[in-house]
Amino acid sequence: MGRVWFYMYYPLMEVKKKMLSTKYLAAVIVLTFINVLQVVTLRRFSSMVGYSATPWIFPSMISAGFYSLLYFALYIYFYSDAPFVQTHTMYQMIRCGRIKWGILQIENIIFSSFVFNGVGFLISAAVMFPYISLESGWGKVIYTLARTDAGRNYNISIFIPYDILRKYTPLQFLCLTLLILWLAGSFMGLMMFAVSLWLGQTVALVFSSVLVVLPIIMDDFVSAWRPYMMHLSPLSWTRMTEIGQYRYGIPLQPTITYILGTYIILCILCSATALVKLKNVDLKWSNEE
Repeated sequence: MGRVWFYMYYPLMEVKKKMLSTKYLAAVIVLTFINVLQVVTLRRFSSMVGYSATPWIFPSMISAGFYSLLYFALYIYFYSDAPFVQTHTMYQMIRCGRIKWGILQIENIIFSSFVFNGVGFLISAAVMFPYISLESGWGKVIYTLARTDAGRNYNISIFIPYDILRKYTPLQFLCLTLLILWLAGSFMGLMMFAVSLWLGQTVALVFSSVLVVLPIIMDDFVSAWRPYMMHLSPLSWTRMTEIGQYRYGIPLQPTITYILGTYIILCILCSATALVKLKNVDLKWSNEE
């Protein structure tokens, strides 16, 4: 029982410390700003029609290219200090061992990703105030945008295909979105952790930046190879409104099973790779022998 408490308590304390840091506060401020930019046209539309939107707009917000790009760029900023080696790290490793310390960092990444996405959802609803209402259904605003061309006429970037509304309940689609974002954020953090241990922080930052920009590049990749290339762009899978959708008979995204399974495999591989390297890596601290 004590061992379980050890692997739960310390990661949660580290997450708490990270959530209260200046870096996290800056990330939340930037996230709030891009949320405001994303919903400004929707707020205007809600005011005009006299109906408030429901908080289930978050999955369609994360599907927008501009929003998704900045959202995951914040992950790079958030985990830019990987492999999280500080002056006191040496004493932590001596007390608990390198592998245990590495496992604690992996749990820290996974927990912090979960919290960050939860905060992202709450901010997406908060910036719609007072044009926000909590309903069990999708709401009239989302139904209007899905079934008519109002979104195009009023230049609203938030859009959910009507097929999504018929296939999922709002809570189901939101939970699926948060699950995929949690796995995607965990993968980003674990990948940066592993790459920084093997190749250094600079390479980790460059590689993660390429992954963040890749979905934008894929938007212009419209040839017959696009369905195959989409399987190689993990952050493209977070565009929830494209899952199960087709363009010219070609699927826009891999299946849910493929997305979830691949994310889990990538997270396991990154974690294992980091622990293997951490066992023998020569860590250096400034002003320490």
